[in-house]
Amino acid sequence: MLTLFLMLLPAFAQTPSGKMTRGGQIPVEKAGGPFGVGFGVGAPTGVVGKMWVGDWSAAQFAMGGDLGALGNFAMTGDYLLQFRPFRTGSRDVTIPIHIGGGLNISADTLLGTNWQVGPRGVVGLSILLKDLPIDIYVDVAPTFYVVEYVTWSMDGQIGLRYYL
Repeated sequence: MLTLFLMLLPAFAQTPSGKMTRGGQIPVEKAGGPFGVGFGVGAPTGVVGKMWVGDWSAAQFAMGGDLGALGNFAMTGDYLLQFRPFRTGSRDVTIPIHIGGGLNISADTLLGTNWQVGPRGVVGLSILLKDLPIDIYVDVAPTFYVVEYVTWSMDGQIGLRYYL
C-alpha cells in the first residue's frame, strides 16, 4: 500500500503555473534566497541547513548531538524531493511535503569508539511563509546503521531555517 501511495504522490502534486526556472515557483512561496541555515531539535540537535537545488528538489544537512545522549555527535545529509499535494487556502503560506534519503554518521565521543554509519530515509513537511525568509519544518527519518554493528533507529527533528 505504501509503495502504491509513493508511486501516485507525484500525480497528485500541484503543478506550477508558468516556466520551471529558479525564478519560478519557490520564490513565490518564500522570501529569501535558495540557502537556509538554522537550528533543529531532535536527532541531531544543532545546526541545520537546506539548499534548494531546483523548484522540486533540495539538499539538507544537520550537525550536532542527539538530544538526551551525552557525548553523542551526529551528522546527516539528505537529498529531498518536494511535493505540493494540497493547497492551504492562503497565498501567503505553502506546506510542501518532502521525501528523500541520505546518510547518517554518528559517534560516541565520550568513549572514543562506536562509530555508526548508515543510510536513512526522510519524510517531513515545511511551512513556507511568502513574506518572511524562514521555514519551519519537521522530519521523521528511519536510519539503518551498517558500520560498527547492524542496528536501526527512528530519528526525528523539528526546526527553523532562515534563508539568505
